[in-house]
Amino acid sequence: MKKTNQYVLLIFFIILISVPGFWLLRGKPSSQVSMVEGRVLGLPGSSYPTLKVALDFIKQGEPQKAVALVWDLYIGGSLQKKFDGAATDQFPFRMSLINFAKAVDRGIIKYSYSLSGDEVIPADMTSDIYIMLNKEALILPPDLFDEIAIEKINERLQNYQEIATNYPEINFYIYYLETLPVSQYHPLNKIFPQADEGQSINYFRSKLTDRINLGYMPLKGVDDHLQHYYRTDHHANTAGILEAYRGIYNLLSINYANMPPKLEPSARVTFPDIVFLGTFARRTLYPIQGDEFIGFQADFPTCAVRDNGVVGVYDSRDEYLQGIYPTEPFVDHYGAYFGSQQGLLEYRCEIQTNRNILIVGDSYARPLVNLIANHYKHTFYVDLRQNTDFSLSEFTSSHDIDDFLIVSDYEVVFMDTDQWKIHP
Repeated sequence: MKKTNQYVLLIFFIILISVPGFWLLRGKPSSQVSMVEGRVLGLPGSSYPTLKVALDFIKQGEPQKAVALVWDLYIGGSLQKKFDGAATDQFPFRMSLINFAKAVDRGIIKYSYSLSGDEVIPADMTSDIYIMLNKEALILPPDLFDEIAIEKINERLQNYQEIATNYPEINFYIYYLETLPVSQYHPLNKIFPQADEGQSINYFRSKLTDRINLGYMPLKGVDDHLQHYYRTDHHANTAGILEAYRGIYNLLSINYANMPPKLEPSARVTFPDIVFLGTFARRTLYPIQGDEFIGFQADFPTCAVRDNGVVGVYDSRDEYLQGIYPTEPFVDHYGAYFGSQQGLLEYRCEIQTNRNILIVGDSYARPLVNLIANHYKHTFYVDLRQNTDFSLSEFTSSHDIDDFLIVSDYEVVFMDTDQWKIHP
């Protein structure tokens, strides 16, 4: 028994020493970015630059300062945390081990469900994502319609009532994209007690103030979901984006006489060398065939775009259409192609109108902003995850707004009160 313990300890220390040994033999890694995790990996050298300062003190003949610096770093826990993070991120054959662990997960899951005949099973053991085997699509589980959900919806309804009452001069709109977790067509509804099944939007619609115009893109079934949303990601694809744009155009035209004509794509462009593996594929590493990635061309008006007041180009549509884009697995093509921002995004377009709009939304809304901007002189887009201190009263005190549109799925429209409640 004692000998066995010695062997175990020996193997443990070999593994422990192998990590810094691997760093020294390999040198600087070829890539510091993990596409799978969407982040920069920790490196042993850059993870604790304070040690370099300590070495400089030693070279300068001041070892006492070096010792004091390292001691403060050690007792504060910072050194251990950074070393642990770098060791984990740069562990030998890290991705191979992760893929192996995921494969073991899938094997256990498939064995456990082998006799059930279920067509929808967990994609892995660490996320809440499922795989529809018969449709080759990754999906989230049903959301619940319970007392907590009703309480959240009521809070949002009260918030909408408050802002609509306080700003009678503004036209308020909500455009809701129905997604599978809150739809009556989710294939797991029957096994999830209190599954939403479309109840939340019906409740919300029945109690929403008449001062706010509501439009939405409903799901007509699982096949409709597959037509308008990616199979490996939660976002709407190009077909879904254009369908939502048409619905939003009709919604905004209620109070917008002589609205400029609807933008029609001149062509859809498929990028054949892109295999799009979205958020669900990255999180589960499920061996699924990637989505087609499709963009579109259209005759857009000339617009100056600003992010936090800085003029620039905040999407990569032109580069993609010119064939300039990465093709590695798990690249966020959705974010790159349709664009992102750091703060308040503004479009000032050269069109014959003096009308302005404020749009609030998340990544579901981001591709639609560029389309909606074609009908307004000035378009403002706010993502409340970035603009956490946003206040409608402060904004309208310095910006003229005719229309106010909230567009996204159920979380943004009526469920997530902490993040998406509009501060008057």
